[in-house]
Amino acid sequence: MDGNFSPAAIFSVVLLTVVLSSSTAFLEPCDLLYDKAVQAFSNGDYTNVVRYMEGALSSFTEVRHTKVRCRLRCQDQHPFDETFSDLRFTDVLLRRAACMNTCIEEKLGTQSVHKISEDVVQDFHRRIPYNYLQLAYQKVSEGGVAE
Repeated sequence: MDGNFSPAAIFSVVLLTVVLSSSTAFLEPCDLLYDKAVQAFSNGDYTNVVRYMEGALSSFTEVRHTKVRCRLRCQDQHPFDETFSDLRFTDVLLRRAACMNTCIEEKLGTQSVHKISEDVVQDFHRRIPYNYLQLAYQKVSEGGVAE
């Protein structure tokens, strides 16, 4: 091998790289987006507050919906039957858990990326991101900055 590559081989590698990278959607972790939004708010960058906070809310919702869809799918795939025993119960429970892990990783990617701190979860449940958004929208409209 002399180190020369044919144009067809190079084109194939480039095409494969583009197809693979575009087919895997990446969902940014909501806690990272939330932190960026809070930081932008403290810096007075209200346009980025809106961008990051809307992204955080969207990501949080998508993760939650994906988990629910996976839970329902796995529940249907591994139902409890009429013969109820400890061994059968444990078997179904473990199969559902494995199914859930597989399903979530297929849809979202690595689950550890989407683990959210309890503080951020509480903020989302208390709807604090909407407070930031309301103030940021107000500041953006006062400043005349179009979003």
